[in-house]
Amino acid sequence: MVLEAEWFKLFALVLIRFSGVMATAPVLGSGSVPMMLRAAIAAATALLVTPLIAPLADPLPSDPYAYGFLAAGELVIGLCIGFVVTLVFAAVQMGGQIIDMQSGFGMMNIFNPAAETQFPVFGFFLFILAVFFLLAIDGHHVILRAAAASYEHIPPGGFQANGPAFGELARRGAWIFSDGLIIAAPVAAAMFLAYGTLGLLGRVVPQIHLFIIGFPLTMALAMLVMATFIGLYLELLDGMFSRIFRDLVWIGRVMG
Repeated sequence: MVLEAEWFKLFALVLIRFSGVMATAPVLGSGSVPMMLRAAIAAATALLVTPLIAPLADPLPSDPYAYGFLAAGELVIGLCIGFVVTLVFAAVQMGGQIIDMQSGFGMMNIFNPAAETQFPVFGFFLFILAVFFLLAIDGHHVILRAAAASYEHIPPGGFQANGPAFGELARRGAWIFSDGLIIAAPVAAAMFLAYGTLGLLGRVVPQIHLFIIGFPLTMALAMLVMATFIGLYLELLDGMFSRIFRDLVWIGRVMG
């Protein structure tokens, strides 16, 4: 009976860590995925991982307050693992919004059920492409494996509030802006040339209604440039996900 109680307390901590991952990880934590399915995936993964965890040096506390403190630490670990992966999708969204504002598509919005928010056209297209790319490289499996591998460095209840680690995690948020600008760079450069050309044309031929011809021209040019550089965009995604997956291992080392 005592062993069963200890196993259940251990299982509950593992479940809380995976629940944090499922709450924040892209695709897995999407609002379009039913809550019952997410809970089932977290519970099934916890059932598989719990027997593989090395025996703890000290028994888990029976005091509810002490146990609740350990559970809060497990939740933070899971949330951080999922949050790191969302940085890629935040950068993709930012790059898409820059493209939409520059090309004129920013006036139209599409509801994205995965992010539960309004996306412009290019932002939605790039977001969906990033989701497909993540699934194609089995990134959702990598996220779950990273959460399971974190027990090698952070045993259940072994979370420590590490200020420098959270500082490094916050600094990785800067990648949203740098990666977003890189994603939008080809279209933004083309839009800069297009608007410069239209400005010169308006000075030379004032009779032309630039507002009427400008939007169709910039929209068509944006789609042409995006189609031309789609291969480069996939290479950028590959590098961004590879970097993020390395950071998942890093999180498992610094928070223990």
